[in-house]
Amino acid sequence: MKPFSRRANISIVTAILPPAVAAKVIDGSFELGEQNALLFNARGTVIRDRWYQNFLPVISPELEYLQFLVPDPQVDQIVESIIHHGSLHLHGAGAVFSVPCDEVEYGSDFALWSTLDDQGDDAFNASTNLKENMSAIYCIVQPDQVDTISRAAMQAGAHGPVIFYCEGRGLRDRLGWLKITKKGVKEVITVIVDNVDKVAVAEAMIEAGRLDMPGRGFLFSMPIQKGMIHLPSTVGNRGYNANMQQIIAAIDSLKGSTQWRDQSVVELGVVGKSAGLSLFGKFKERDWLVDQECLGCIVRRKYSDAMMDAILSAGAYGANVSYARFIEVESRTTSSGIRLNRESGFIRCVLHRSIVEKVKQNIKQVCADNEIDDVCIFTQPITRGYTYLTPEAEDTAVRMYRGTKVRR
Repeated sequence: MKPFSRRANISIVTAILPPAVAAKVIDGSFELGEQNALLFNARGTVIRDRWYQNFLPVISPELEYLQFLVPDPQVDQIVESIIHHGSLHLHGAGAVFSVPCDEVEYGSDFALWSTLDDQGDDAFNASTNLKENMSAIYCIVQPDQVDTISRAAMQAGAHGPVIFYCEGRGLRDRLGWLKITKKGVKEVITVIVDNVDKVAVAEAMIEAGRLDMPGRGFLFSMPIQKGMIHLPSTVGNRGYNANMQQIIAAIDSLKGSTQWRDQSVVELGVVGKSAGLSLFGKFKERDWLVDQECLGCIVRRKYSDAMMDAILSAGAYGANVSYARFIEVESRTTSSGIRLNRESGFIRCVLHRSIVEKVKQNIKQVCADNEIDDVCIFTQPITRGYTYLTPEAEDTAVRMYRGTKVRR
């Protein structure tokens, strides 16, 4: 087995599109030098714009969740190609965004890009419609919690969340025979928000899903380099030519930023506070997870279980895997024009930075034992995460005496 290659300056470009335009977007990216793509089946979330919408189930339109590994100099070209072929300039057409990777390591049989260099196309100008200062919020929960959390996110100002399936490992494996009370199948809720809204949306999702309770789920957020988000939230006959999302987007364009939407409390020295609309909706103080990284691994499906065992044995608290179609530029095509693709597992886990290298070494050892060369490992930054943390037991041998801790 050949040693792993290591690259920096790589980003993951994600596109959320209707199924009808997914093939066109993939072909357009292959023309620019992309070698492969991961295609997940997903669904959106849309509610009816009526007073009785709380009494009806949400509408779940079918979507395709595409991911590409792209060198940073080519990110703008890939994003513009996706916008062009997917018509993402239209409201409700979908979304595209890029998240940077700290480091990417891949085997000798994993095709990353046609020609890897650090020189971009100097003559190419990125669209001025791409937004920055955004975050992607991911929430991994049980399927019966999804509708409640999705409604809460939309009420807090987010678009209709995008949801796809995954299988979780970790906590359920440690429960023994009690694991029959907890399903292995989970769902990942994805929400892309502006940075001024991420705290309010994350708090709404935590409260709705009761993530501060044991075994309820996990939430984390990642920084987004740039993107264009035109995902729908409501459906129904409107009495106006534009909905509230379009109006807010137009004001953002006129103002040149999203700071005008910030409703947080402003400190005025020691004399008082000037509060926005969130005066009576103060957020709880939470113990957020910091110094975390998201480790991802792309491998053939038949090796997914072995990879997850290696990750958990290295000290990870949990991991999840989503199965996707691995579309390669060299995939064989039938006479009727159908591309034959293999299935891959996309494994993701959130780790403390101190054990990331140990987990990588375990994964590489599994690859060496099974002679796996078509594998890719990458890490991405995490702003912060949240889940239930076991409270530390109090030291009963310590007592307070006149404000000083003394031991009996």
